Amino acid sequence: MSDKQQPVQPQYVAPPYFQQPHDDEIDLRELFAALWQGKWWVIGLSMLCMLVAAAYAFTQPNVYSAQATISAVVDPYGLANKENERLVHVNQELEINLFSRSVTERLSALSGQPVSVTHEVARGEEVIRLSAEGTDPESVYQHVSSVAQFANQAYKAHLSEKLKHSVDVLKAEIRDTSSATISASLSEYTAQQTYKLAMLNHPSTQLIQVVQPATEPTSPIKPKRKLITVLGFLLGGMLGVAIVLVRFAFKREDTE
Repeated sequence: MSDKQQPVQPQYVAPPYFQQPHDDEIDLRELFAALWQGKWWVIGLSMLCMLVAAAYAFTQPNVYSAQATISAVVDPYGLANKENERLVHVNQELEINLFSRSVTERLSALSGQPVSVTHEVARGEEVIRLSAEGTDPESVYQHVSSVAQFANQAYKAHLSEKLKHSVDVLKAEIRDTSSATISASLSEYTAQQTYKLAMLNHPSTQLIQVVQPATEPTSPIKPKRKLITVLGFLLGGMLGVAIVLVRFAFKREDTE
């Protein structure tokens, strides 16, 4: 076979999507150089935003918070024994649930103090968390303390109304029933409710105990001045970098 008859070797041609012009590629060194040239934009905007954030943070008043924890007293009537331990436990659950649903919702309004009342479970026990915020630490402390002390009185008054109504209904049922067995059972339960009512009317009876008394706050919870200042500095830096990159992109398009 002669040289003239040798087949022509095909040449590889790169696909169009691989044939990108070199001018469209961004050189990292060029990008870092642009950032270095625009460093005063970054530094200036960072300092400016930091000063604005610091001025805002230091013009805001200090806000203080005080907290107290209260809970229902276990067996406040002294009725727990081997025979009626289960019944007392059920009554305690009902009273605690009643306390968490109705009394806690009205506690702040009844005491006339702006205190937040929340129901929580701590260490397996249901407790009530009292908290308040304000610009005066002594006033916040007094608000929480007064509500914590007022809780026992409010709860006793609430249960007294319920027991009075219950006793009146039971006495009416006893008068109307003709069964001696039912009458005896109702009389026993009425006697128990009457005893509870008498205990509630006694000033020494405590249904609510203060688990953790309120303490006067010594340091504010907000504003977070250091955090606000740092966030302002970071926001200014990000804004400065964005401006430098935008200027770099427009400048690169003009040179092309």
